Amino acid sequence: MGLILEIKTGPFVGKKVPVANGQSLVIGRAPNRAQFAIPHDNHMSGVHFAVECSPNGCRITDKKSTNGTFLNGARVQEAMLAAGDEIKVGQTVFAVRIVPDDQLPGASPIAQSTSSSPSNAPREAAPREGSVPATPASPPPGVSPPPPVVPDRSSKLREEPPPSIPSQRPDAPQPAPPFPPARKPGQLEVSPAVRSGQPTALAIGSWAFARIPVGWQIQEGLGIQLKPKDDTVFPSNVGAMEEPLGPGITLSQYVEAQTKMFREYLPEPQIDAALPPKIPGAFETIALELRFITKNGSSMFYRCVYVRSRSAIGVLTLTALEKDLSSVRPAYDSFLAGASFSSQS
Repeated sequence: MGLILEIKTGPFVGKKVPVANGQSLVIGRAPNRAQFAIPHDNHMSGVHFAVECSPNGCRITDKKSTNGTFLNGARVQEAMLAAGDEIKVGQTVFAVRIVPDDQLPGASPIAQSTSSSPSNAPREAAPREGSVPATPASPPPGVSPPPPVVPDRSSKLREEPPPSIPSQRPDAPQPAPPFPPARKPGQLEVSPAVRSGQPTALAIGSWAFARIPVGWQIQEGLGIQLKPKDDTVFPSNVGAMEEPLGPGITLSQYVEAQTKMFREYLPEPQIDAALPPKIPGAFETIALELRFITKNGSSMFYRCVYVRSRSAIGVLTLTALEKDLSSVRPAYDSFLAGASFSSQS
């Protein structure tokens, strides 16, 4: 007997992940480390969990993920799976179906490796936890663009920060060694606003924010989220992250590589350049706005602001349902008006 993991939430909703008897599958956010990658979910670790089927049944194992693996609502390290179980990792939910091997579908088109072990796939130099692919079309070395988050209907705040964001897919050229970061992406530290004696409400790496909009709550190490009225709606959120910029790579090349990644992983996205805001401490800024329709018919909106300060890249992403944009945009603009990005490396 084998099993099928069917994705119940997110842009990949409806995708079926088969695992046959005698096989194992590693699932996570990093295509160069996980055999089945979900790059849009930045609450998921690069290698998050594994599923293995044998004559004795199918077993799930958490791979030391940051935010945990939940089976039917309970956090687990290792457990046996049964038909009808529900697995939640990050913001992705899987339904478990136990089926005979001859009823398993073919490998999913978004799986990044057909081998039974992620070690068989080509690896890049010094990949980081939580990697995301850049683009199959030979992106510039060292570029590692992060995609935005699509929250699910059962999204809850995590007590721990998510893993760092992104690197390149296994078939991309091996990058030059990245500039050594002064801190781990997403690690909280003294913000530039605090260093200059100005008040700050939230600091994430080199990002500092002077105010939190009314009705929004802090997601430590990630950003802010609109307090949901219930679990039946997508909570709008603003995520902030930072990572080193590879030697010789420009901000424009970084954004170009991410744009190609969006076109590969999002269903027919509409991508437009936007007027970049002025961010204190940033040497240069680029802004994009994206719209696309999910498989369940929801119209999503992303606004991504990319900044560079010395050798660090910062990304600030607003994620919202299109129908909610008019109500959340004033809060986002207020949050953005109090933002600064100042890298010390």
